[in-house]
Amino acid sequence: MKLLLIEWIDASVVGDQWTEIEEARETANDKIQTCLSVGWLVDECRQGTPFHTVYLAMTDGRDVVGPQIEIPAGTIISRREIDGFSMG
Repeated sequence: MKLLLIEWIDASVVGDQWTEIEEARETANDKIQTCLSVGWLVDECRQGTPFHTVYLAMTDGRDVVGPQIEIPAGTIISRREIDGFSMG
């Protein structure tokens, strides 16, 4: 497996109650939060456009993998293979 560094846009819930429309518009203009995730590339799954996801595992135990994260490809800003690491 390849070791990847992925920068992606986080989705979040910004309101859990009724909000005045002007306040909602102000919140909509807040800075987008980005995340950095590093993990072993388990698979890339294309279930049909636009449902393309990247699966990363935090730990490679050879026959088993540790916690995983599924990142929708449409949220990925950049991805880079970390050279010098390869498993499996």
